[in-house]
Amino acid sequence: MTAVSGRHRVPWTHWVTLALLLALMLGVLTVHAYAGTTNAEPDGTITPSPAGQVLRMEGDRLSGHSLPARTVALTFHGGPDPKWTPKVLDALAARGTHATFFLTGARINEHPGLVRRMVAEGHEVAVTGFRSGDPTTLPGWRLRLELSLAQGALADATGSHTRLFGLPPEPAGRAVQRLGRAGYLLVNADVDGQEPHWEGVGDTVGEIASAAEHGAVVRMRDAGSLTVDAVWATLDVLGRGGYRFTTLSDGLDLADPVVSADGLDRFTGQLLAWAQRNGGALGVLLDVSIAVAAMLAMVRILLQLGLAHTARRLARERALRPEPPPFVPPVSVVVPAHNEAATIVATVRSLVATRYPAEVEIIVVDDGSTDGTAELVHGLALPAVRVLRRANAGKPAALNTGVAAARHEILLMVDADTEFEPETIGHLVRPLADQRVGSVSGNTKVGNRDGLLGRWQHLEYCAGSNLDRQILDALECISTVPGAIGAFRRQALAEVGGVSADTLAEDTDLTIALSRAGWRVSYAQRARAWTEVPGTLSGLYRQRYRWSYGTFQSMWKHRGALVERGRAGRMGRCGLLYLFLYQLVLPLLAPVMDVYVLYGLFIADAPGALVLWTAFLAVQTAGAGYAMRLDGESLRPLWAYPLQQVAYRQLVYLVVIQSLVTALHGTRLRWNSGRSQRAGSETVTS
Repeated sequence: MTAVSGRHRVPWTHWVTLALLLALMLGVLTVHAYAGTTNAEPDGTITPSPAGQVLRMEGDRLSGHSLPARTVALTFHGGPDPKWTPKVLDALAARGTHATFFLTGARINEHPGLVRRMVAEGHEVAVTGFRSGDPTTLPGWRLRLELSLAQGALADATGSHTRLFGLPPEPAGRAVQRLGRAGYLLVNADVDGQEPHWEGVGDTVGEIASAAEHGAVVRMRDAGSLTVDAVWATLDVLGRGGYRFTTLSDGLDLADPVVSADGLDRFTGQLLAWAQRNGGALGVLLDVSIAVAAMLAMVRILLQLGLAHTARRLARERALRPEPPPFVPPVSVVVPAHNEAATIVATVRSLVATRYPAEVEIIVVDDGSTDGTAELVHGLALPAVRVLRRANAGKPAALNTGVAAARHEILLMVDADTEFEPETIGHLVRPLADQRVGSVSGNTKVGNRDGLLGRWQHLEYCAGSNLDRQILDALECISTVPGAIGAFRRQALAEVGGVSADTLAEDTDLTIALSRAGWRVSYAQRARAWTEVPGTLSGLYRQRYRWSYGTFQSMWKHRGALVERGRAGRMGRCGLLYLFLYQLVLPLLAPVMDVYVLYGLFIADAPGALVLWTAFLAVQTAGAGYAMRLDGESLRPLWAYPLQQVAYRQLVYLVVIQSLVTALHGTRLRWNSGRSQRAGSETVTS
């Protein structure tokens, strides 16, 4: 496995990628939704246009042109239709006759094979717009959009554009002028082959024969058995009468109205056709994704309620039991450090200031620092503190070096940017009185939470990491003892071979390994440690990328736990499943909610989407508030939670995507590749 550089691409490029992805999704949904609607009916304000079967602009005016006598141009509008168009084509082929088909772009995209058959059999294809209905009633920009989309569909199906446009029975005169100036040949029909007051095919054929004496353009709807019957009857009756059937361009001796589409037009047409054909599937996927996201959120809420109930029950049971004897064994604290000059002094001082009654040995392992980290610790001249130097080999190697040098059975592992409260060590080691417990997770708190980014991370820790840890503790399958604060039994570490360097998330890897070895992992909520979180967006991105990537590595490494028994099986089928759902699935689904709202508000005319999204956000906010109460935190920062869910989760989404891709490729990051520059901010401890 190759190592990748610690320098990642600037996060703004990922934001652009996400924006483009969401825009693409909205674009596909928009095309699909637009294709399923209908243009407005005429509003009665019809301006007469010049007489003639085909109108074209000559100079500044439209002029009309008509077919010769006893010439019939059959035109079919509104297709292609998968059921009836083939029957019409069969009838025309049987009589060796050609016709003109005025198609809608949406139906071209749905049935491009039928359009190609029309062209292959010598028929003329033209457009009436993109959707059914009368596009001439639309504003100018909407009419141009209709035609552009229709021409794109035709370019995808046939590789060409057309200059023919089929006018509706009562076109708006202003639109007729616009179309003429745009270079279109505008077709009026003399006879509507399916007038609603006609009682049958006989009436249709009679009307067509009467008009054909002077040359006629016959308009038929490309759908229904009546059209098919009328085509057969018209061809037979008028054919025996010596009438000529032709396409419009041939009948009027016009220049070929078909224009070859260039490569860009064809590509654009292909994209639009793909969007229309797949927009429905994307919509279904959107609905399913939202349902899954809502279900996961509700499951988490139910687990919270169950956790609260369990906590109250256990508290009552503990109150009835006699107080257990104190468990205060001597402990060794291992602090791995690589270029931690900004924070190492505060960390060591907090460890020395503990009110733990037994011996506390502190070992700082300087892993090849170049910023004077070791010298700062030496300068403190604290008798309980030792400094071990080694060449840079990564955090797991530094931890194993410290563990090997430690004197005591109970070992604490602490990040070099973390400060302990005076009572933390006592709370942290107390669960180890149970010989079945191999490790204990402490409660990591955000110290630099003053800014908006720090407040968001504070909410994430309380309503995310710490809540998950409480839930998994109740289920006895904690998956991560954080590197910031954790206690371990030396025997348990020895059984799993120490801290492994196989993954970037060595804390998750180690925790899962302990559970698979049969050890219980506990959570000490009152053992609080204050850590410094990244103060910049780029630093946060790098840190979360490292965490997410390492978590995926650990899940893959320990996938065998899914089929194991006992505590290992509980970890596999509960802990790993929880990680999969809430570290991978839910972050990937969260932005779908935003797309759903935008789609409902601006495309699908479904304001209920905003109501559903607001309700979903309210449930999440209530869950976050409940998690903060469980963690003993003030609810004042909760005002920032809705904003966090809108903006912050997009960053998490990007992190998950990039981490998943990296993990699938098997690349590997160094220990310090995801670290941000330390600011040494003052820690909030109350």
